[in-house]
Amino acid sequence: MNHYCMYLRKSRRDIEAETYGSGETFSSHEKQLTELANRLGIRVDKIYKEIVSGDTIAARPQMQQLLQDIENGMWQGVLVTEVERLARGATIDQGIISQVFSLSHCKIITLSKTYDPDNEFDEEFFEYGLFQSRREYKAINRRQQRGIQQSVRDGKWVYNKVPFGYRRIKLENQKGYTLEVVPEEAELVKFIYDTYEQKKAGYTVIAEKLTEMGVPARYNDHWSLSTVKDILTNPVYIGQVRRGYKKTEKRTQNGELISSRPRRSYGDYDVFPGLHQAIISEEQFLRVQEMFASHPSHPVGKKLEIKFPAAGLVYCKLCGSKMVRRPHAKAATLIMCRNKQCPNIAGDEEAIVNKILESLRDYLEELKANNITVEQTTKTSSLEKSLEKLKAEQEKLTQQLDRAYDLVEQGVYTIELFQERSEKIKADILSVNDKISALQAEIDKENKLVELRESYIPRLENVLDIWDTVSPAEQNKLLYDVVDRIEYLKTERSKRGPKDNFELDISPRIPL
Repeated sequence: MNHYCMYLRKSRRDIEAETYGSGETFSSHEKQLTELANRLGIRVDKIYKEIVSGDTIAARPQMQQLLQDIENGMWQGVLVTEVERLARGATIDQGIISQVFSLSHCKIITLSKTYDPDNEFDEEFFEYGLFQSRREYKAINRRQQRGIQQSVRDGKWVYNKVPFGYRRIKLENQKGYTLEVVPEEAELVKFIYDTYEQKKAGYTVIAEKLTEMGVPARYNDHWSLSTVKDILTNPVYIGQVRRGYKKTEKRTQNGELISSRPRRSYGDYDVFPGLHQAIISEEQFLRVQEMFASHPSHPVGKKLEIKFPAAGLVYCKLCGSKMVRRPHAKAATLIMCRNKQCPNIAGDEEAIVNKILESLRDYLEELKANNITVEQTTKTSSLEKSLEKLKAEQEKLTQQLDRAYDLVEQGVYTIELFQERSEKIKADILSVNDKISALQAEIDKENKLVELRESYIPRLENVLDIWDTVSPAEQNKLLYDVVDRIEYLKTERSKRGPKDNFELDISPRIPL
């Protein structure tokens, strides 16, 4: 018996349309696909609903689950309103999706056409559809970014999040929004600047003072260090609009695409005169920025010695804050969350270190018991065979294009027919080139994984072998070499009970 599923995903255009009363997208698409399934005599066993609107597979959990289920042979076909709903973001993601459907012989059934990956022409149409959707996506994204940039240059407020001290209002007789001062909040903004500049109070002191005063924060139930710092560094309070303050930076680490949005200092991003009213003077704002520049932060302080071997690696599992060490003269040293509002209970330093070492020993034995290198090499060999086929297809398309030039020169093709034929071949060549690039990147990634995994076991063995012979500072360096992040959680106090009643989630510095 054949098994089919349905994949539903909202585009950004759908989300915007819903705000103007166009109807709920999921319900509409599910109804259309259900009617299609009934006409084809197909029974839908499962519906995957993508709640988030991510551009990559990594940001779409339902797509990840769908691809995994297809690889496991659960589905003979997937119903989707159009192929663009599957992927229109990164080329490498499109290549992964195309490969999974092709190797699993899974059909894509849309409202207008059924794509059979075992049919050469259907597979070509499917890949061409993904290629075209990628081009459309990039064009739409460029237009959106140009529009946003122009609105910022015009001084409009283009962000959903509104800074403390203001409310967002619609501009009269034109598109867009600006900000309007909220008087009672504006006074608190002035209080924060004056307290920091004149009384030399730190972020934490100011946050605690505001919380004690019963002042409600804009997006949290309490004031935090980061909230105060953002107010002190945001040029919106001198009537400016910033752009690029947390610009996304992409890089590869151990073969994985990593995205980050580091905060930039004033002067390192673009600012434009806003249409809104300033709350503080530009002179005071610049003085505060000079104070920041003259007091750069240091992870553990220039003169402080590292005493906790896992310093900088342990994070609170509840709020995400970095855990800090709190020594006591007459009691055990504790590792605790720096967020005073967080309910995560502090833990015994020695017990935490012992559990980290125990977990690493168990992980080492697991790595030795599983021959992941052989498995990885087999996968790389399969990818390289696929790459050879794509290169052969690339050569074939190039020859077809050369023949098209010959035929037009011989008068067999008219100019119109040549243009139509050559554009199709060029599009196919671009599609194949994209797939070759994506596949080569995946092969490079797999080869890198093999190297990393081969070197990781001796590195981890070395950490455990010399652990007791080096200082806490050296132990810290050793951990940083094999551990990426440790998340800590403790929900029950144990003053007189066991000290190890906490959970640690350790992420090794190696792709699994």
